[in-house]
Amino acid sequence: MSDFLRNNWFVVLIAVIIIGFIGYFIYDTNKDNVSAKTSNNEQVVASIDGDDITAKDLYDESAPYDGSTIYNMYKKAVIDQSIKTTKDLKKQANTLESNIKQNASNQSDDYESTLTSELAKYGYSSFDDLNNYCLTSVKEKEMNKRYITKHYNDVKKAWEEKSPRTVSIIKMDVSDADNLSETETKKKNNIDKALTKESFADVAKAFSEDSNTANNKGFAGYIDSDSASSSDSSSSSTVPADVVTAAISLKKGETSDWITVTSSSGTSLYKVYVNQTNAEKIFNAKSNTVANQALYAILNSDSSLANKILESYAKKLDIKFNDKSTKKKFDNYVKSNFGGDQ
Repeated sequence: MSDFLRNNWFVVLIAVIIIGFIGYFIYDTNKDNVSAKTSNNEQVVASIDGDDITAKDLYDESAPYDGSTIYNMYKKAVIDQSIKTTKDLKKQANTLESNIKQNASNQSDDYESTLTSELAKYGYSSFDDLNNYCLTSVKEKEMNKRYITKHYNDVKKAWEEKSPRTVSIIKMDVSDADNLSETETKKKNNIDKALTKESFADVAKAFSEDSNTANNKGFAGYIDSDSASSSDSSSSSTVPADVVTAAISLKKGETSDWITVTSSSGTSLYKVYVNQTNAEKIFNAKSNTVANQALYAILNSDSSLANKILESYAKKLDIKFNDKSTKKKFDNYVKSNFGGDQ
């Protein structure tokens, strides 16, 4: 169940991408280079706002630790000390934990062992640490949200170039798009006629055969130009690539012509309607699902943004590296992955 936790983050928050917070803590022959400073009789390699990271934290008897391990420990410490744990964040973490457990139990009878193994990849020692993992995850989302809200005008350009929008769809399954049966032709005509008199939402609710959106008045949520490359006509995506492409060319309030989509499950005709094209309104959408999708789309539009946000919070903390080898690995990792130094 590789990357199970990361995948299930999107089950709960419909996001594009969760980054692991802690690597698997492992042993390195450079442990003898750790400075003489100690905490509870453990050598301290770094400290963040008075919170020490010791050699014991970094070392296990398996294999050498590397820059990613150090960076992820640093990242988790900055997140945990920068974002206060609130009742709402605890609630979000509990919901995430519950959903992960539910999805894991659906995939494996021995899901606790599976999750324990998966958590170990992020530096957690037991199944009981799942809630801690989830809490750090939602705190990171909150940290990113706060920064982007404050600096929206500075970070919006790359994202807005991807034509973000929210859309609704009507889906009609057919046997052969080029040779509709009498029943299919009648239904297609009824949909076209209804759209001249009623709202797209009402028509979608009455006619659409897409089980994921019909009960929500056809609303399919957030898309942008990246959605066309990440979903193809053979996938089970709510909005297939050809439909995304059509939607990107439309303005707010416009409806597409019929679009034929052929997938492994058969052939369907789609109409797509653009609900919103104002990027700032989408980012601040009342729907948590849409807002979260927009948040991760902004982060994905600039590969250095997540680290930039982390560092803006890290600057407010008292961070010290007491071991030159650890600091060098950390700097090299940052330089190779984000193109900068701390």
